[in-house]
Order: sequence, then structure tokens, then C-alpha cells
Amino acid sequence: MSTFFSDWPAENLLQLYASPDVEVASGRSRKAVRVWVPGPYARGEAFRYLLGISPAWRGHFSRRWLNKTMDGWMPDLVYAFVYSGETLNYAAWIAKSLGRPLIAHVADDGIENFGRAGGASVRRILSEAQARIVISEEMRVEYERRYELPFEILHNGAAEEFFEGAEFGMNDELVVRYLGSVVPNHHFNSIEDIASAVRQFNQSGGKARFEICGGEWTREHGASIADGDAVIYRGAVDRETGRRLLQTADLLVVPVTFDRRDFSSVRFSLPTKVPEYLASGSPTLIYGPEGAAPVEFCRRHNVGSVLTERSVPRLVEFLERLAMDPITLRTKAKEDREYIRQHFSAAAARLKFTSILTTSAGR
Repeated sequence: MSTFFSDWPAENLLQLYASPDVEVASGRSRKAVRVWVPGPYARGEAFRYLLGISPAWRGHFSRRWLNKTMDGWMPDLVYAFVYSGETLNYAAWIAKSLGRPLIAHVADDGIENFGRAGGASVRRILSEAQARIVISEEMRVEYERRYELPFEILHNGAAEEFFEGAEFGMNDELVVRYLGSVVPNHHFNSIEDIASAVRQFNQSGGKARFEICGGEWTREHGASIADGDAVIYRGAVDRETGRRLLQTADLLVVPVTFDRRDFSSVRFSLPTKVPEYLASGSPTLIYGPEGAAPVEFCRRHNVGSVLTERSVPRLVEFLERLAMDPITLRTKAKEDREYIRQHFSAAAARLKFTSILTTSAGR
């Protein structure tokens, strides 16, 4: 969210967020209030709901709580960045209660699930929205087929700091890096393949190191792949360190699961790391099946390198080509960086975001 609202006047933004993991634009809004929807189900919580102390109870939403929270302030529109049907339903209720247009930005293919609350038809809510946004071209195609409504595409872009020049020639071995989550059911097998490829590359006379950086909550799984030699788990790194690691890598990898069951839940996801990797100027490899949003993004825009066959030997071959001719991939990576700067920077994303909201507000 910080990408879209970084230049937003604080007096023009009030945030309601449903998850503690949401990145709140602190200091850049009138207030930021966490809400729990559809709310508690315990009978004893009804009193707090009726008094307007709680925003929701059993899927019913409190107008009294909303009025107190707004405190006389009225927005021009309601923008909802949603991962679930429950959150979408709540945002639609707010927009209707305030008589303001709804902008529905769907970030995950799980909005059909309203949980225990039931809820209105997703199709109806989306049809009543002033604008509908999804995060990838693959998601747009599927949602326009599914809901028979038009959707726009908007996802996070790379911040300007990621475009600083890549620094090659610093490593005495090929340094392959991945910065992201390392958990089962989420690209884990693809990460294992990359680790195996680096080990095999070294066994055949090459010299490479695979570094994995992830949050502390992924340490157990990341450490299970590491061997302290060819594969190293570095743990969590701060933003500035992460940026430097991207810019000094010989190869960055974006793994996507090949497991059919897991793939269905992530196929539309286009992580922010994709434009950030490409913005760094370091060679980038997307390792995942056809149809995955990161794979098709790179194909569509002719950026990065793509391997859509699950194959450790093919990964080893890629490392061998990189070791023998690093200049070709590095030259392409620099060209990719300029393309991303022009079309998929954070500044470009903000410009499109502002245009959508301005049009929706009738300005």
C-alpha cells in the first residue's frame, strides 16, 4: 500500500485494515484503525456491537461504529485492497452506507469465500463497483471470463532505489540469490531444485553459492535446505541490505511451484519482487510452469529469463551458460532494467493508481 499512497496527503486518507500483517501507511493518513470482519460470533459480543464499540458481529456491520470512526469526515470514494470475500463485502457496505463509489482491488483469488458470514454475491458487489482492479494479466483474463465484467491491472512497481546500477565483478564464484518466503506449499520444491542444481554444478567443477534470505518465520524451512557450503540461509535482511544483495548477485531466481494443487492458489500472483529483481540490473531467472503470472509477465514483456520445465539438469545447464558467458545475460539485464523503469516503476504504478481513482471520483 505504501507504493500507491506514498505521496498522498494525510488529511485525505483514512485507513481501515482487517489483518495485523497489512502494511499501514503510518503517518500518512488521518487515522488507521484495525477492524475484524465478519466480527465475533459469541452472543455476549452483541452488546458491544449494538453500542457501536465493535465494528461487526456475526457478519452484521455497525453504522454507529462507522460514524464514530469517520468523525464527520467524508471521503470521495472507498478503495478496497482485498484478499477475501468478507473484506470485499465490508468495503461494499461502507461504500453504500456513505453513498460513495467503490474501487475493488482484488489481490488474491479467494474472494468467493465469505466464511461463516455468508454474504452477498461477489458478482453483484463487483458489478456495482465503480472500478475493478486485479494484479496480473492472467487474473484479468480469468476474472473477466468468470464475472463477465471489465477489470484493470495494477500491481506494485519497483521503487526508485532498486534501479541503482548493478555491481558486477565482485564475486569469486557465481552468487545465486533468492529473497522471499521459504515454506512448504509455497514454491518450496522449486527452491529445492535450485539448491540441487547449484550443488550439481559445483560437483561438476563449477563454483557457485545459493543464498536464501527470508523472514524469521521461514527460518526452520530455509535452514532445512541449507548445507552451510553451496547453499546458505541468511535469514531476514532489512530493506537496504536486501537491495544491495539484489544488485550484487550474479543471478536472481524467482521460484514458482510446479505442484498442481498448490499452483492453483498462486497462479495469478505477481510478487513485488519480480519488478524489483528486474529493476536491480542483475540477471533474473523465473523458474515455474507456463500460466504462472511471473512467467507470463516476463514472456509478454521479453524481460528476464524463463524456465518452464521442472528440471534440475536444465537449471545446471543455465548456470553453466551463465558461467561461460556472463556478459550476454548482464547486458540483457541492463536493458530489462530500463524497460521496467519506464513501464513498471513505483512511480508509474502511482500514476496509474491516481488516474483510476480520479476517474472513479468523477474528477
